[in-house]
Amino acid sequence: MAEFNSYLLGKASKSVGNVTLFYVKKKNIARAKIFKRKDTVTPEILTQRAKLGILSQEGRRMLPVVRKGFVGVGKGSPSNAFVQLNMDAVEVDGDYNATINYPQLRVASGIQITPKVAATYSEPDSQYAFTVESQEEEEGFALTDDKVYAVLYESVLKRTRLVDLGTRGAPNELSYQLPEDWDAANVHLYAFATTANGRVASDSIYLTVG
Repeated sequence: MAEFNSYLLGKASKSVGNVTLFYVKKKNIARAKIFKRKDTVTPEILTQRAKLGILSQEGRRMLPVVRKGFVGVGKGSPSNAFVQLNMDAVEVDGDYNATINYPQLRVASGIQITPKVAATYSEPDSQYAFTVESQEEEEGFALTDDKVYAVLYESVLKRTRLVDLGTRGAPNELSYQLPEDWDAANVHLYAFATTANGRVASDSIYLTVG
């Protein structure tokens, strides 16, 4: 709002564009109109918001994994790449409640060839056993010194473990004790590989426990 003197307008009281002029207490006053933009919120927008929300939360819980698995993907941060590449892994119901389809979730993405990893679980010992099958080099997309990782994610506690399984070129077996407060029924397993310098990753694979 502004006060002004105008011999041309006199006692003005009208609107000009987005400015309203009026005369109060022997003063000419100009007040700008404020327009509020009202975007139409469509079901598509609400669905996208629900997906973005749950993936952003999940990405923060998996941050150590996301930083390794999405290094150099796209022009943004690894966290942004995680969200963008996992939109199809989220299901949204009619009330816009979002649920993640964990077997479809990607915890890594890249051009390296995926590793060959198998997993079993011993319930009496609460222990996972991971087996890495040796792979030969393949035109730069699979190197014997590539690092191989397993990922354990407890979807109720929202906690993550990143386990180093050695290298692609060396067959290996490794046991991992389930944390005491974790429930194996809620644990999802993944595996992926990176180059030795960690600059390029493979896509992740979802491990079915044998």
